[in-house]
Amino acid sequence: MGSGVLLLAMVACGGSTSSSEGTGGTSSGGTSGGGTSSGGTSGGGTSSGGTSSGGTGNVSGLDSCSGPGTCVLFATNCCGGYCDPAAPLSGYQAVNEQKVTELEATLCTGDIMCPGCVSVDNPANLALCRGQKCQAVDLKKDALSACQSDADCRLRWGSDCCEDCAAFGTDNLISYSASQNLEAEVCKPGGGACPPCAPPPYPKSVLPVCGPDKHCTWTLVGP
Repeated sequence: MGSGVLLLAMVACGGSTSSSEGTGGTSSGGTSGGGTSSGGTSGGGTSSGGTSSGGTGNVSGLDSCSGPGTCVLFATNCCGGYCDPAAPLSGYQAVNEQKVTELEATLCTGDIMCPGCVSVDNPANLALCRGQKCQAVDLKKDALSACQSDADCRLRWGSDCCEDCAAFGTDNLISYSASQNLEAEVCKPGGGACPPCAPPPYPKSVLPVCGPDKHCTWTLVGP
C-alpha cells in the first residue's frame, strides 16, 4: 500500500487504487528500489462522522500472487482509505492488484456515504506477497523491523517501492531494520524507474531506535 494524501469525498460506493512502478538505486535521504506502490481502494461497510467500518468478506482466490509488488491493500470501508493516518491494519485486506475490481464488487454494495477528509495512509501497513498469497503486514511487528539495538534501525520516507519525494510531517516516516531489504518485498522486478526526485532530509529531531519489543521505531529528540 502506499503513502500519500487521500481525499475522501462525500460520494457513493466505490474507491480507487493508485500505483506507481519503479526501479532504482540509492537516492539522497534513503534507498529507493523498483516496483509498485499502492494506496487503498475500497471495501464494504458504512461510515459516518469521519470514522468508517466495513466487513471482511471472502477473498478466496483473489489473494493469490506471483511475486513482489503484486499486492495492494483494500480499505474495507469502501471509501478508499480512512481519515486517520494511524488507521489500523484491521481495516484493510490484502488482494492481488489485478483482482481489486472483483473484491470491490463483492464487498461494496449499495450506496455508501464517505466522510470528507484529507489523510495520509499509514505507511506501516503493507500488502506483501508471501508464500504466493497476499498478506496484510504491520511493519512495526514484522521481521522487517526486528532489531537488537538502535544501530540496527534506519529511517525511510514511506514504505512504497520508491521512497516518498515529499514529507507530510512525520506521518509518512517509518523505521525498519537496516539489515532487511525492504525494497525486495515491495518492489516489482523490472517495474521501471523511480521519479527523478530526491527524498527530503530526515528531520534532525527524529532518531530511529530499537523499541522495547525489539522492533524498530523512531523517537523525537528535539523540536
